[in-house]
Amino acid sequence: MRLVQLGLLSAMSAIAVAAPVSTAAAFDHACAETRLTCYDKVRRPDVYATIARPVMIAPARREVFREPAVVEPRPYRVELAPPRIRTEVVPATYSTVVRRQLVRPAEVRYVDQPAVTARVHQTVVTRPAGVVWQRSMGRDGTERLCAVRVPPRTATLVRTIVVEPARRIALQQPAIYREVATPVVVAPDHTRHVYEPGVYAFERRPVVLKPASIVIVDRPPVYGLQEQRVLVQRGGYAWQRTSPHGW
Repeated sequence: MRLVQLGLLSAMSAIAVAAPVSTAAAFDHACAETRLTCYDKVRRPDVYATIARPVMIAPARREVFREPAVVEPRPYRVELAPPRIRTEVVPATYSTVVRRQLVRPAEVRYVDQPAVTARVHQTVVTRPAGVVWQRSMGRDGTERLCAVRVPPRTATLVRTIVVEPARRIALQQPAIYREVATPVVVAPDHTRHVYEPGVYAFERRPVVLKPASIVIVDRPPVYGLQEQRVLVQRGGYAWQRTSPHGW
């Protein structure tokens, strides 16, 4: 009797151990089509960086230079005849202008137009689509987070909408005009002043753009960089994005 109980206990233990693997495999196979994003827990290595420190290569120094004068020929304008203002008398200008004369003014008549309605079917979303996170375990014991898409829920509504609202239409009859020719003065006689510019010529003359000078230049010290490798961040565990159809 004791041997039978021990056999039953060993069989139940084997089923209990095998159940998580088969359940995880079944869950992974069932949600493979609805997964959007999955993450695995992975080990990240230590992060190192190289820093540079300034090191003096050459000290500061002073240099003296002598710069010569800069002379360049430039054009110089010479006046040959001064400018002057000349007076002219312009006679008047006449023309014939055709003007519109009102015979009958415009009239406006109003007409009431009823509204136009229609029945339409509209599909509305009662519950929007979303994404939920589900945790699962792989065959090798790795944890995985998967984003599973939840479809939206919709419903159809029947509404009466106004295609065109009621309005009052204005019917306007345009005014009637006739054309009448009238002589007018376009521009009266007047005096006009005309400016005549002067006459100039150009000749080239030497011009000192920059005089001779002594330039003192202070050279700063020259520095270099010395590289050194340092630890920036220690490694650890993190979630890494993987394919939702893995395992």
